[in-house]
Amino acid sequence: MKTLGWRELDSELKIWEQMGRKAELWLRDDDAVAPTDELDRLLSLVDSAQVPLALAVIPATATEDLARRLASINAVSVLQHGYAHINHGVLGSKKSEFPNSRPLHDMMSDLLEGHSAILDLFGDGALPVLVPPWNRISTHAINCLFDCGISGLSRFKSRSSRFAVTGVLEINTHVDLISWHDFKAGKPADLIAAEVARQLAARRTGDADDAEAIGILSHHLVMDEVAWDALTQLIKILSADSRVRWRSPKSLFGGT
Repeated sequence: MKTLGWRELDSELKIWEQMGRKAELWLRDDDAVAPTDELDRLLSLVDSAQVPLALAVIPATATEDLARRLASINAVSVLQHGYAHINHGVLGSKKSEFPNSRPLHDMMSDLLEGHSAILDLFGDGALPVLVPPWNRISTHAINCLFDCGISGLSRFKSRSSRFAVTGVLEINTHVDLISWHDFKAGKPADLIAAEVARQLAARRTGDADDAEAIGILSHHLVMDEVAWDALTQLIKILSADSRVRWRSPKSLFGGT
């Protein structure tokens, strides 16, 4: 028997089907640096369902072991997760590696070095896409992304426009598997299904950009079993649903 959230999602998918459209989703996982049991669990899950994965990797601490682990997995695309995932915000402000208060020269230096490190480690498996730590980045830093070789940006919110700045396509995540203000507790699958349904409804009614795929956000290193169960259900159920299309990061950011 379907629970309320799954019924809401099924109802919304029926409407999209009647409109002749598929719901488009994509999966981004943050904070990877090295092979771990948790990462293997994630890779096994997406592989079994043939769901593409965007893996946001921290350049300053990423290991060659991680590069070797991902080398033969075509369905995984590496995104640049800031540089060192260090908070440079002033005391009392929200955490950010690229806040307004930080000198632009220092931010550009980190962006360039991070971009180079990701390319060196992952080669063709990397995309020139920045995932700013804590999903925050100043306007000053955004304005210099293209000059740093970065043509994509992914945060957590509904985008206000297709391009964050000229030459930098923005495609965000919208449904987080973790409730960060609730001691990092995982959200149950029924709640995640309901959140996906609301994102679809917002696109259908014009309250969100209906051209932006719905991004699911996971953090393999800190997820509890509730979050893992939610991700497992979401992937297994929706990968088998003909009304849903899981988009690859390359198709989203690279146009292929």
